[in-house]
Amino acid sequence: MLSIIFLHLIVFTLLLLFSESFSLLDPPSTKQLDRREALKAAIGFATVLLPPLSSNAISSDEQQGIGVVTDSSLGKAFRRSIVRGAQVADKLDEKWERLSDSMRDKSKCDTNTGRRLYDNGVRKDGTPIGNPGLGALCQPVELLPLDDAFAKKILDTAIKSTLLVANINEDYLLNAIQDTKDLVRPSFERSTSMVGSDGEKKKKTFNFELYSIMRSISKILEERKVGMRDFQLAWGRELVSNFAPSASRKDFISPFPEKADEFEDYDYDKNKLLDALGALSVALNNFKSGGLLSYVELSIPYDDYGSVVTIACDDYVPISAEILLSEQKRGQGPIQALVVYLFDKATITFNSDTFYIDPSTTRQTDYNPSQLLLNLNSLSKK
Repeated sequence: MLSIIFLHLIVFTLLLLFSESFSLLDPPSTKQLDRREALKAAIGFATVLLPPLSSNAISSDEQQGIGVVTDSSLGKAFRRSIVRGAQVADKLDEKWERLSDSMRDKSKCDTNTGRRLYDNGVRKDGTPIGNPGLGALCQPVELLPLDDAFAKKILDTAIKSTLLVANINEDYLLNAIQDTKDLVRPSFERSTSMVGSDGEKKKKTFNFELYSIMRSISKILEERKVGMRDFQLAWGRELVSNFAPSASRKDFISPFPEKADEFEDYDYDKNKLLDALGALSVALNNFKSGGLLSYVELSIPYDDYGSVVTIACDDYVPISAEILLSEQKRGQGPIQALVVYLFDKATITFNSDTFYIDPSTTRQTDYNPSQLLLNLNSLSKK
């Protein structure tokens, strides 16, 4: 009897661990998502709840420990259900890839955004099915070489912001960053050895620096019991001060023509939102000049009545570092910090979904994310 109770406790713990591994443990207003992981989470979470193939997990009261569970018929059934779930996810994902890539009409270009469209077909009444995907640019924009001084300023503002909110000695922070660099340097050097051009090596180095700094900052914030949002507010303020100190609503230009009912149902100050987007536009255009990204698209989709803002940054250089940081729950990058600060200043709350996208394909074997896409939704007065 005791062994059966013990088994139930172990299985319950395993279920919790699997469910937490699929859950998004970010602050309530931010989620890190990508298409494949979302699919695996949905399929995987369903499969771990499948009934066991056999209920005779333990045959003797003398059998104890985790080995008994993993070697039992229940444990084997549990593992088989996980494997089946992964296989189902892979098959569905491959079918989705083929379908969505087949619907990508490379001959069409959105006249507003200048991006390739997905041709999802039309209904009987002639209206299009679904919204066009955020595809690749019809006329690609060249990514400028990464400017060393600009890259250093981005990193320096993160360090300065940490010193402000965590109230720590600078040497303590710099030593923590150096320890992290020493820890992850071998992996970085292996990846850099496969890169040919100096420009690509410089991008790799910036990813290494940003990852090391943000990972160290995240740990220090935890030690000092300082919230990541507090750091983002301080970092965003520093970035605006450096790259968009006098920007306003006049600096924001939407790729979509404004319609009369665009802002039909909202409770925030529209002018404050436009001021925030103006400052974001100026800052991100400076990021473009510094070689951090090639193209920026800020838009308020007119069919969402002012409740959604999308931010797309193509050829985003630190995307590799940010993907790794997001997987480890170790923070985000400078663009998210800008958004948090500017929308807080505008007294607007929002939920945020972060996507790392390859705008040229959905095929998993060819998938190479290069676009950072932020979807800010449920905008409301703070």
